[in-house]
This record gives sequence, C-alpha cells and structure tokens, in this order.
Amino acid sequence: MRRRMAVLAAALLLAGCGDPGAAKQPAAPAESGLPGKDQTLHDMLPQRIKDAGKLHVGTTLPNLPYLLTDASNTITGGITPDVGKAVAAKLGLGYEIENIAWEALLPGVAAGRFDMADDGLSDTEERQRVGVFVDYMQSASVLVTAKANEGKYTSVDDACGKRIATIRGTTDVQHAEEISRACAGKGKPGAEVRQFPTAQDADLALRSGQADFQVAVTEQAKYAISTQGAPIVIVSQDFAPTYVGMYLRKDDTQLAEALLAALKALKSDGTLDRIIGHYGLTALPEPGINLATKGG
Repeated sequence: MRRRMAVLAAALLLAGCGDPGAAKQPAAPAESGLPGKDQTLHDMLPQRIKDAGKLHVGTTLPNLPYLLTDASNTITGGITPDVGKAVAAKLGLGYEIENIAWEALLPGVAAGRFDMADDGLSDTEERQRVGVFVDYMQSASVLVTAKANEGKYTSVDDACGKRIATIRGTTDVQHAEEISRACAGKGKPGAEVRQFPTAQDADLALRSGQADFQVAVTEQAKYAISTQGAPIVIVSQDFAPTYVGMYLRKDDTQLAEALLAALKALKSDGTLDRIIGHYGLTALPEPGINLATKGG
C-alpha cells in the first residue's frame, strides 16, 4: 500500500500494496499518549485546514503493517494512523481516515476529496508530476512465492518464463516488467506479468497456483510471515528501493510544509522512531519532500 503505480494508485500513482498470504489481522499496538499541540506548527497550516480542524486522509485496505484491521475491517492501528494521529495532534488537529478503492484514492486527493493519501505510498517521479510527497520512510520490493515452492525457487532468475502476480495500477507491475526485461536480456524467456484488481486477488492467484510469484513490499511480506505465519517465502529481497510518504495535491505546498515540520519535530523528540520501530521498521534520518527526485 509502495503500493502502486499507475493511475497512480491508483497510479499509484500507491506503492506495492498487497499483503501476500495474509489470513488474520494482528493485534493493534497499545494506545499511547499523543503529542501536544505546537502553536507555531499550527500557524503554518492553510486556513481551510484550520477551519476544518482535522486532517482527512484517504487509504486503501488491506495493507499490513501500514493498516491493521479487526474482523469487521475497521482500522485499528498501523503505521499510517499511528504516524498520522501523532502528526495531526502536533498540528492541533483531529484525524479522520477513510477507506477507498485503490483506483479512486489518488484521484480523490487531486479532486479535493481528501487532504492527503497515506498508506505506504511510493514516491515516484511520475507521481510527483501531479502531486507532492512528504516522505518519512524508505521501502523496497521483494519477490515471493508460495511456501510450497520453498527451495524450488531461489533467485529472481527463477521467475524467467514464469507467471508473476501484481496489483493493477501499482508499482508492482513496473517491477515485474523490469524482471521480465532482465530475463530477456540474459537470453531467457520473459516472465508473464499477470495483473489483478486487488491485493486479495493477487494473493489468491499465488496461493491457488495461478501464479508462480508475486511482487510484494518488503515490510508487508516480512510482517505477514513473522506475525501471521503467511504461507509464503521470500525469493529475492529488497530490490527497487523507494521513499514512502504522505501524498498531497501538487499545489498544496503550504500543507506539505506544515506536515514536514511536524514530522521533523516528531523525529527530533523520538516519537516517529518509536512509532515506526514498533513495527520493526525505521524512519528516515530526516523526513523530506519529494525525496525520490532529490536523492534524499
């Protein structure tokens, strides 16, 4: 949920967002006190956000560990709401998160339906053409296969001539196509890139044998394996590194600067590291804007 690439995320414009093999939802982290309002940071906000008194955030389920849900699919925690609530509190705002179909997420931001999208979105040059990223994490992709294939496939080269499941409109598709081109460059048959409308569909394709591999996000795959016992194994780790952040309209620079200032404050006092560390991950040394094209 770097989730995707095309429409941008819905064009993705999201970032590889499935949680392969997920069968149950882990417990949400214990609630902890939110930071107090910083009036100086609040004053940086656009007037419309001050008047609304909240950040309205769009996201797409499922997406571990960015979004944790209960049996009724209600969001109970995860990196996205935990970081988002802390940022909102620092800015003196409330926090409202809404689940929406992937294909409508980034267009929803562009249309003003949400103040931002946040759920593990990959910062890409293409997405920056129509939006702005406030990055606070780094991620990468992995290639996974069903646990039944453990030992049978041991490297990305094993995907040559095989079927790779991806989520339509995400960066997963781009990464699978890159794998296929690399196969051809080595004189091997290219991979067959299969695109599915949702993460659940791509996961099912892998489990049912309709696909031999699946492109996933590093933290999602590792979290699913360690926390849920997902029936998958990682074949090739940490390729296609990317920055991850909050996504806003391209002209919403005042809000982007306020969000960045809040994230930097939370990084400085240790809150950001504590939140993200809870999920076994690390925050960037310093949050930034559009880092994918600034070289960090």
